[in-house]
Amino acid sequence: MDERLYEEFFELEDRHWWFIARRSIIGKWIRDELRLPPGSSVLDVGCGTGGILADLSSEYQTCGTDTSPKAIELAQRRGVANVHCCTLATFPFPDRRFDLITLLDVIEHVDDDVGLLTSALHLLRENGKILVTVPAYQFLWSRHDDLNHHRRRYTLGGLRRTMKQAGLHVERGTYFNTLLFLPALVQRLASRFSNINQDSLLDLPSAPLNSFLKSVFRLEQYIIPSVSLPFGLSILAVVQKEG
Repeated sequence: MDERLYEEFFELEDRHWWFIARRSIIGKWIRDELRLPPGSSVLDVGCGTGGILADLSSEYQTCGTDTSPKAIELAQRRGVANVHCCTLATFPFPDRRFDLITLLDVIEHVDDDVGLLTSALHLLRENGKILVTVPAYQFLWSRHDDLNHHRRRYTLGGLRRTMKQAGLHVERGTYFNTLLFLPALVQRLASRFSNINQDSLLDLPSAPLNSFLKSVFRLEQYIIPSVSLPFGLSILAVVQKEG
């Protein structure tokens, strides 16, 4: 990912509707659906500027990794402790095992997604789980994907096949960010016929619109626990070791 984007994300994470609602959905899923007991150990791989870790650290023993020194610097500035600039291959505690490993919009950034998942599996405690989110549908590819150095977008079926290659089984999978799918689709298709060469997806909207979009997206935290949504801008999957 372009290093300058980390500064933008750091400034936006506590204000932009997408970051706030996504963090709420993920936090509620971990607490209410995975029922992860307080004090459990959580490793956030590709932690970025630490928004998710900051939310989880009040209840869990958290640790984060990122390959960007800038991201680690910003996470520490946020007050997040126990974050390390490394890959999983160079993780400083190779013998440590975690109850939950999160890979939140991470595996689409690497050439070898299967290899990254396999490395994460080695750090997972017996009966532990991995929570993965990825962007959905290759036809939604946009300037946003280019700037974020994405290698691919996924379908749920394709993600299941990737997990199987890594020795993992998808226990639960669903699309999400579904309620805003149609306007996002129109926006991305329109951008292909314009000369705009910027990523406008994370521009901060006006306060009323920002609040509205946050409320709509956040509604999905009450939907996806009981319903696997058939399409969406992103995919969420809970996986564990196969067998």
